[in-house]
Amino acid sequence: MGSQTISGTAAPERTPARRRAGAFANTRDLPMQSCPIDPAWIRAGEPQSRAALHSRAVDGLACTNLWECTSGTFQWYYGWEETVVILEGKVQVTSADGRTHALRAGDIAYFPANTTWLWEVDGYVRKVAFCRRQVPFMLRFATRVLARLNLASRLGEAGGAALAALRRLATRAGLRDTSALTLLMTLPL
Repeated sequence: MGSQTISGTAAPERTPARRRAGAFANTRDLPMQSCPIDPAWIRAGEPQSRAALHSRAVDGLACTNLWECTSGTFQWYYGWEETVVILEGKVQVTSADGRTHALRAGDIAYFPANTTWLWEVDGYVRKVAFCRRQVPFMLRFATRVLARLNLASRLGEAGGAALAALRRLATRAGLRDTSALTLLMTLPL
């Protein structure tokens, strides 16, 4: 799935009620549509691929797709992070630094964003792909800060007491501005 899009695939309805209802389907029932591999990526054979969009996250930063491909060899550029579960068939994937992995039905693999992998499909492969866009660092940081502030406000007095204790520790350590430090100390790495 990576940086290619599933052209012509109808996205699920985007109403708030639809998003809260969830998305449920059998992989055999999703309407597959042609999803050609970029011809510049193909190294051997004439692989034919099809895909179907199952669902998209409310924030638009993640989606779940079904994808299948016939025999062929191609370079695949991942513009998004992608975790796959192989449902049928097999494929050999090779990273840019030469690490090779054979994937078969039941195997799970993760492909980092902004990487290229060689795919060698022997016959046929079918997968579920969980794709996620990377969020810029400063936006991730701001989101974590807001989440922590929200958590502290929901914890009420106990949350305020915990933040106050962190500030006191920072002050004792000789740090002058403890407000930013307090937030940084409460963020997960």
